[in-house]
Amino acid sequence: MIILELYQNDFSKDLVVFDSLEEGKAFVAQIPGYTLETEDGFEVEYFNPKHLPDYMEIIYKGNIVPFSKFMFNSEENVDIIWKEISNLSVKNDQVIEGDSKIDAYVVNNDEVKAYIEARETKYHQVKDFLEGSGYEVDRSFFGSEDGEAILYRKRGAEDWYFLCHLDPSFVEIEDIEGYVKEEVEEIL
Repeated sequence: MIILELYQNDFSKDLVVFDSLEEGKAFVAQIPGYTLETEDGFEVEYFNPKHLPDYMEIIYKGNIVPFSKFMFNSEENVDIIWKEISNLSVKNDQVIEGDSKIDAYVVNNDEVKAYIEARETKYHQVKDFLEGSGYEVDRSFFGSEDGEAILYRKRGAEDWYFLCHLDPSFVEIEDIEGYVKEEVEEIL
């Protein structure tokens, strides 16, 4: 299923849902001033509300959708965004399509389990190695713009130091001990 989102000036509205993108495109093609362009190899769809009348109705498969120039700021284009959503009423026996936000990063749904398992395993490897080398370890910044990070300090010291973010590049590190030794110069 595909959701039609209308976006303008930090305001978004999920308007309607379609069974296919083709149906959605047939609907938006009826909006006065609808434009489809290709920018840098990507399709961009929008309309300018100045082309809308005071009131109109778009009829699609017997459904009436009201539109008005008063629904939008007439100075700027309204972006058309398509969002795919899974229909849980249909038996599927697989991970739903799409992606999930894990901390500050987006991961494909079919990779979420492996990503989280790898992330946590590597974090515990770092923690065990640092603690075994006389350091304290802290996880900080969960929910921040750059995401959760590992901080460390010599046991008993006041100052904490940044090691790395728990991001996709962290998950890709193959030699955790080598990485930590390189980043924390005092470890022999």
